[in-house]
Parts: sequence; C-alpha cells; structure tokens
Amino acid sequence: MAKISNDITESYISEVKELLESSRKDIMTLKNTQNDNETLTRLLRSLHTIKGNSRMLGFSTIEKLSHAVEDIYKSVKDEKIKNSERLVKLVYAVADKIESCITQITKKGSDDQDIKIYLQYCDKLAAGELIDVDAFISEINKINGKLEEDDDEDDFSENIGDIQSIRIKLSRVNEIITAFDTMITREFHLKHQLDELHKFEEKTGSHELSKIRKQFENDIYALETSIFNVQEQAFNLRMLPISIVLRPLENTIALEAMNLKKKVNVNIPETDIAIDKVILEELGDILMHLVRNALDHGIESPKDRKALGKNEEGTISITCLREAKYIELKISDDGRGLDYAKIREKALKLYPERTDEIKNMAEKELSQFLFQSGFSTKEEVTELSGRGVGLDVVWSNMEKIKGRIKIESTPGEGTSFILHFPLSLSTLQGLFIYSNKEKYLIPSQHIVDILYRKKSDYITLQNQNYIRIDGQLIPCYPLSSLFENHKSGIILEEEPILIAEYMEQRIGIIVEQVQQFVSLVVKPLPKGLQNFSILQGIVFDEHYDIVPILHVPDILKKFKSLRGYDIKKFEAATQKKTNRILVVDDSGTTRQIEKAILENAGFLVDEAFDGVDGIEKAKAKQYDLILTDKDMPRMTGTVLLDNLRRMEQYKDIPIVVVSADQSEKTLKEFTQLGANAVIYKGDFKRGNLINIIKELVGDE
Repeated sequence: MAKISNDITESYISEVKELLESSRKDIMTLKNTQNDNETLTRLLRSLHTIKGNSRMLGFSTIEKLSHAVEDIYKSVKDEKIKNSERLVKLVYAVADKIESCITQITKKGSDDQDIKIYLQYCDKLAAGELIDVDAFISEINKINGKLEEDDDEDDFSENIGDIQSIRIKLSRVNEIITAFDTMITREFHLKHQLDELHKFEEKTGSHELSKIRKQFENDIYALETSIFNVQEQAFNLRMLPISIVLRPLENTIALEAMNLKKKVNVNIPETDIAIDKVILEELGDILMHLVRNALDHGIESPKDRKALGKNEEGTISITCLREAKYIELKISDDGRGLDYAKIREKALKLYPERTDEIKNMAEKELSQFLFQSGFSTKEEVTELSGRGVGLDVVWSNMEKIKGRIKIESTPGEGTSFILHFPLSLSTLQGLFIYSNKEKYLIPSQHIVDILYRKKSDYITLQNQNYIRIDGQLIPCYPLSSLFENHKSGIILEEEPILIAEYMEQRIGIIVEQVQQFVSLVVKPLPKGLQNFSILQGIVFDEHYDIVPILHVPDILKKFKSLRGYDIKKFEAATQKKTNRILVVDDSGTTRQIEKAILENAGFLVDEAFDGVDGIEKAKAKQYDLILTDKDMPRMTGTVLLDNLRRMEQYKDIPIVVVSADQSEKTLKEFTQLGANAVIYKGDFKRGNLINIIKELVGDE
C-alpha cells in the first residue's frame, strides 16, 4: 500500500491512545457494575473503531488484538461469560500490548509483534473456557522482558520534508540552560562595566563619552530582554503535562484495589497544567507511594465500611491546582483516617529518649513521625506494604523538588496529603533577608507568615523564647546564631520573625530585616560554599551581587538540635543595650534627618518640636542622650540644657547641642551649662554625629 503520511499516522496514534484510556475506564466500570448496557455499548464502539482504523492503515497486530477483546465483550453482552476479575486482568494485559504496538509504530512505523499467546487466551475466554490468567501474565512478562533486551532502537527512515518535530535529549536542554546561566553572569559583568563607565562620564563631563555610554546601555538592556525571553523558552522545553503521571494512577489504583479485595472509586479531574520534567520524574514515585498508602492503610475493606455505615466503595481523589508559580496537589481518601493514639504509642517505643516531648505533642505534630524511616502503625505486612510504602521516601523526594507536604486527617472520615511544589526548579521565589549583617534569599515555600514583635512580646520558658500564635506557642531562634563569626546585630524596636513550617512543626526565625519578595534564576553553589548544608544555591540580586539561598529544612533541624541555654548564651553574647535618644528641634526636616541617621545606626529615637516639648518628654521617659538645637521658640537650647541639668535623672546624661553659631562665647556658654559636645551645623556630617554619640553612650 502507499506510504502513509505522518499527519495521518500521528492522528491515528493520538486517537488510539484516547480510545484506550476511555476503554480502560469503561472496563473497570463494567467490572463494578455488571449490567451497565450504556458503558458496554460505548466500550464495544471504541474497540470497533480501533479495529477498523488499524485495518485501514495496515496495522494488523493492533487490529487482531482489539478484535479479540471485542469478541470477549460480545460474549459478556450475550451473557455467555461473566465480567470477572480474571477477565479484567486479561484485557488490561491486551491493552498494554496495544500500547506497546503504538510505541513501536512511533519508533519504527510498524506494529509487527508476536501475539499468538494473547489471541489464544482471548479466544478461550470468549468461548467460555477456564483460563489460568496468572500463568498467562507470568508468560507474557518473560516474553516482554526478552523483547526489551533484544530491542536495539533501530532508526527508521522518513521523508525529511514531512518531519514536523524532532526529539532532543533532556541533557541537551540542560546544557542550553547552563549556557544561558553563563551568558547572564557575563551580562552582569557588562553592567558592572557600564556603572564604571557612567562614573567616569560624570567625572570627565565628556559629551562623546555620554553618547557611547547611552548606546552601550541601550544595547545591554536589549540584550538582557532577549536573553531572558529565550531562556524562558528553553525552560519551557522541559515542561510536560502533569496528566502524564496522573492518568496511569486510575489503572494502578483499580488493579491494586482488586488485589486487596477492596472496592475503590477513583476521581482524578482533567487538567492541562504543565510542570518541569525533572519534577515530574520524582512526582511519579511520590504519587505511587501515596495512593498505595491510601489503599493499604486508609481505605477499609467493604465489610468494615459497611459495619461503619459507609458506602462499601471507598473513594480516592486527586486534585491539582496552580497558584502563581506553584502547584498544590491533594491526594485524599475517605478511609479510616490517622490513628493518633497508635502513632503516639509507636513513637514512644521508637524514641524513648523523647518520652516527655512525645506525650505532650498535639495530634497534628504526631504526623511528622509517619515520615520517619521504618515507621508504621500497621502490624501485618501485606504485599503492598512490602513494596516500600514508607512515607520517608515521599518526604525525601519532596525535598528534591523543593516542595513541602502536610497531612490533614479526621479519624473515621479520611486523610489528605497536600503537596506544594514549584512549577520549575529553574527559578525560585523567595524573600531577600538580612541576618548577621549579610544578605540571604530564603525560599518562600516554607514561610507561612511574617510577624514583627518587640522583645517584651516573647514568652520565656526553660530558657527558650516563644511567641503565641492562634493559641500555639512557637519557639523562636535568631538566624545569626547559626554562624560562628556572628556580629552584633542591629537593635530594633520590633524584630522581623519568619514563621517557617517543616514536618508539621512551626518555628520562628528571627532576622534583622526582610527586604523584598523576588523570583530569580537559581545557580549552583560555588565550590567554596558546597560544604555548608544550610545553603542550597545562589542568585544574583539587583546589584549583581551573589546572594546565598538558605535551605530551610536543614536550618530548622539545626535549630532543633540547639538547646535553650545555647540560645540564651548567644543572646547574652550579642545583646546590646538599646540606647534611646531624644531629638529636640523646631525644624521638622532637621528632626527627620537626624532621626533617620540615628535609627540607621541602631538607636531608638523620639522627637520634640521645641524646648518646652523636650522638657515634658524628658520627664515622661528616661533617655540615654539628648540632642538639641540652640535657637528655638518658647524655650531655647540653652534654657533647655540648664533645666535638664537641674533634674536629678539628667544630671549625668550626655547632651549634645547642634548650633549654627560657631563663636567661642557660645561654645563656652554651653560647656559651662554641662553640654558634653557641640556640633556646628556648618560642619555637620553623618559620621561625625554618630561617632560623637557612640562615644558618649559607650557604644563602640
């Protein structure tokens, strides 16, 4: 026959795949509801379409296989045979063989395969003869294993002009992405050079240099736009529909449920969401473990469900939602739910050294133990349990895709595993923060809230600081305590606290500053930083500086290992006395400038708009230093100084005068009244002011 065009073949392959998927659903529906004529009619129509189209295109192997299954279900329709589990296992194996033929057509253009054993067993079953389906499956597994060993992936010839798509290895895509990373780094260097050129232009005032610099700047920003656009397209080459791993789960759940003698309905809505192939590869194993866990541990037997007043048929549902650049995947069952009493009992046996902690744990916290290696509350081991259903595998795989997982469960009603992970590992969303006077990026997927609290808001129990949120005490740790060469932190009236969640536990991470939310391309750690477990990569900030990315799970583990007295020891070593300063000046602008300078240096600052207001504020609150102007309405700086020195609490408190009058007489007057320093407005400099004040309050 004439050569079939690629368009027709691709259309045929696509249609057969859809019909196979639909047929599998119908086969399982018929198994559960024996007298569903509508479903049976639809299934026969699908099989007939596959058979007819295969015959037209000359794919005789698929034609024979679909015809054989069609004969089986005609016998079911005529009530010659029953729709048994043996029948379902056989036709599922035939469906797998048809899929294998489709793959071969894609590779070699032919569906020629040895299917004698498939046709023999199908004919026997259709005729009502008894068959040993387990022996059949064992035999075809041997045959298929040998075929895989002998498959040498021969190339097939094709008209080059007809080719509409090509295959590219993932490693090649990764090489392209890496090349873009190098280009971006070089572009950052060019921007540095542009900054230097701009400075030189300002210094020389050269008009010609200005023209060159502007053109250079335009070219760089045009280049930047192009690089990021093409880089985004390169990232998209790794994106695949999540349905690739969701669709096979329906069949897996159905077959596993049969093996466990359980009745299960599967609900997986259609979705067109695409994610990074690297994530997709890990996600398959994660989902397989979770659905097996739901089948083995969650869904009760039909007998037990009936005794509990439930429908004999359990339900497993998987929903997928996209939230900006993140995916939320929820795997739920309506089974028995978690037995928190058993979890607590098993945890006490495995971790006797943590007895007090485990006894006092809330139920939600107990679920963390399910992710520990070897932890199970199930006494008897089934075939399914023996396949590595342990949730420790799920947790480690979630770590690989930079995701997090939490459990929601109600005893007697069911359990949900909620997965939260990014669309791609190529970019990362997070917060720029400062700690230890250094800048870091902290990924946002582990941060559930940002709070600001005063020192007085902490609750101290057994040398550990806590804050209360929604009735729960959250332990708080300064991030800088993880660094050996910690510096004295900036003293703030309110400290930023990042509430991080990990393994169903929450802790507060105290930082110096939360700067901004960003989404950036991740780069691997330089060799010099690879030994730091709390770092997972680097990004470039808006100034093209390298910023390390913090690995939150390792940070939380380290905090958990710190004892309360270690934190107290750190706090005592880094604690600074918070010096409070009163700024007195009738000029609002001057007060704002001085206040900004002092607060940036770590002081707490209050304002007074003249001498009278200054006296009132000084009486109401104790200050460690007072900074005052000389000439003000109602009460001058001279009178203010004299009044302050007559007050017992301000006899020895440092007072600094800022004056426009530089005469010797003025200096002498202030000195006699007890001013500790006089700063002339003509010589006013930020550094000069800070140095004088630090010296006077003993803050070196």
